[in-house]
Amino acid sequence: MDYGFRFQFRQWMMVAVAAAMAGSAVSAQAQVTAQALVGSAVSDDSMDKEINNAIARFRDRDIDGCRAILERAKSNNPKLPPPGVMMATLWLAVNQLPQAREELENAAVKSPADPESYLKLGDLAFGEGRITDSAVLFDKASVLTAAFTENQKRKRDFDIRCEAGTAAVAERRRQWDVAQKNLAKWIELDPDNAGSRLRMGNVLFQLGKETEALEQFREAKKIDKNAPLPELAMAQRNDEAKKRDAAKKWIQDAIKAAPSDSAVQLFAARWYLQQNELEAAKAAADTAIKLDAKNLEAKFVRGLVARVGRDYTTAEKFLNEAHFQSPGNFDVSNSLALILIESENDDDRRRALELADTNVAKYRENTPQQIPAVTTLAWVFYKLGRREDAERILEQVRRSNALSSDGAYYVAKILTDRGEKDLARKILDEVLANEPMFATRSDAVDLLSKLKKEAGEQPAEKK
Repeated sequence: MDYGFRFQFRQWMMVAVAAAMAGSAVSAQAQVTAQALVGSAVSDDSMDKEINNAIARFRDRDIDGCRAILERAKSNNPKLPPPGVMMATLWLAVNQLPQAREELENAAVKSPADPESYLKLGDLAFGEGRITDSAVLFDKASVLTAAFTENQKRKRDFDIRCEAGTAAVAERRRQWDVAQKNLAKWIELDPDNAGSRLRMGNVLFQLGKETEALEQFREAKKIDKNAPLPELAMAQRNDEAKKRDAAKKWIQDAIKAAPSDSAVQLFAARWYLQQNELEAAKAAADTAIKLDAKNLEAKFVRGLVARVGRDYTTAEKFLNEAHFQSPGNFDVSNSLALILIESENDDDRRRALELADTNVAKYRENTPQQIPAVTTLAWVFYKLGRREDAERILEQVRRSNALSSDGAYYVAKILTDRGEKDLARKILDEVLANEPMFATRSDAVDLLSKLKKEAGEQPAEKK
């Protein structure tokens, strides 16, 4: 089960890395504006009417008309980006990557001295995991930017994007010294950017410079109040470095620094749950709910803590509240189904089947919820005595190599009932060795201990 322990910091790091792609793709869901097309090319709105007309033509699928307007606009104002670059931005806004890439390739030929087509192609390559291609494109953009004199506003933007993009490549390659140099140049160019500070903090931590890393996280927080609390950023870094004691200290420092921040308490609850420190997780989740009674995630985490602790009555209470607040939330409804099926009440068990059935119908193939949904349905079937249905589903999931940790326990339980105990022990040994925490871990430990005792082996230790 994915508890999302690292969500906050990772989300921010994604935002920070996305800054390397400044001015590149517009979200497919975004409303394309004139500013999105011209970027920092002009500082007034003198071109807005003409650019907006081009956008309207594009929306009406008059691609030739749109291109003609943009070419005329560029002719009238040489400071604008090349028409092909602006067309690529429009195509990216509707998630048409092949058309966008073609526009950029043509722009690189028609405007060979303009760095932006290379920057955008570098962004696309990086997003697709083609890191070497991205590095070459950013290097080319850097050379062109050094000689670019057409528009000083765009040149400054290019300088920032070259440094940010090159740093992103170095970070992906774990070349921390190189990344630090590029990020330092980015910060010098744009000292008020929180993303650059956050990324610099991460790089400095990787270099063993924790004091300097903390200072960068603090600077990011000063610049953007929505940036992670510095202490939590340090906790996350230490946790990922498997320095659990240090991570715990930083979490405690975060609570002292922001005792009334429900997000800090929620972060702590998740972390303690991951470590199987259930009492600490319970206390933090309870505090988060006291600070923010409407916090859906806090109710969900509190329900998870209770479920891991096999306190199904409390788990049902909080997960029911969360489900009432957000009926369409998959994680909540899925967890609630798994709690209700443990009940002795027939109505609860019927409701568990309804929730599981609904999720399977709603989340089809090619959705991240599909495997958890069918796994839950299989377990519900098993608990209802429909073992053939359960076995059929779980065997398909197992063959697809997509079993979750909880799913591995469910499979082992069914195999045990079928008498295939050696295979059940093998599955349990593997999942317990590799997964420090999942909702049914205690059940898995108990089952493995029972199987080993029956086989005359040393029982598994509870953790």
